[in-house]
Amino acid sequence: MRPWHSIFVLLLLLVLPACSSMDRMLKAKPITLSPFFEQPWLAQDASKQLGFQKVWTTPDPHVLAAGKTKRKLYIAPVTLNYLRPLNQPLSSGEVAWGGVQRQQAEIAARLREEFVAAFRASPSPLYRLVNRPGKDTLTLRLAVIELNPTSPKGNAVVTVLKFAVTPFMGFAAYLTKGNMAIEGKVVDSKSGRAYFQFADNECDKLTFINLRDYQPYGHAANSMRYWARQFELMTRSPRGWKVKDSGSVTLRFN
Repeated sequence: MRPWHSIFVLLLLLVLPACSSMDRMLKAKPITLSPFFEQPWLAQDASKQLGFQKVWTTPDPHVLAAGKTKRKLYIAPVTLNYLRPLNQPLSSGEVAWGGVQRQQAEIAARLREEFVAAFRASPSPLYRLVNRPGKDTLTLRLAVIELNPTSPKGNAVVTVLKFAVTPFMGFAAYLTKGNMAIEGKVVDSKSGRAYFQFADNECDKLTFINLRDYQPYGHAANSMRYWARQFELMTRSPRGWKVKDSGSVTLRFN
């Protein structure tokens, strides 16, 4: 790679995260909430405060009061009942041709594992995880709403063009990136009434060279890990505390 290419790319990747308007442009946009999400008309934008694009807290004071007293959490298996069809042309084509498998069942299992791991690794979790729901527990239900894999072949072409032509070709990854959208709700395990809900959509980060660009679900794995840590931190943070969202650019190689 030409020396000026290296300098330009380094400066570009350092400056972009600091530019809030550019970061907002590169971030995935909120998607339409699914029927899994209750009372969607009451959902609020929380991206600046909690990191999740949409959140909802029960307006029922009795459910709210009861939920605040419980400190046991059961994380239920993730549902795929609300998963939408592929809507990205390149990833749809690669799945149709057999080059990429959608792997929704594996992704659902991985999502649950990440949330379990986040609570187990927490230095001071608000909730103690339990193996089954009970009358004194809350249940976290999760749903995968969109799952478009990254296009490995498309990114291989983009990488060649970045080296052979100009680093600006990296923006062509907009056509090759995948995304994953989830919704979650914390419910009273006995009554099933919702206490809190959240929804978020994440797409591939802008990179120069990153091994995850060539893995169909490499970027999705990062998103799942960050969602889990973000949710766990949110549960134990004081009211008004800001939980940082993930960035849209990464300098990491993996």
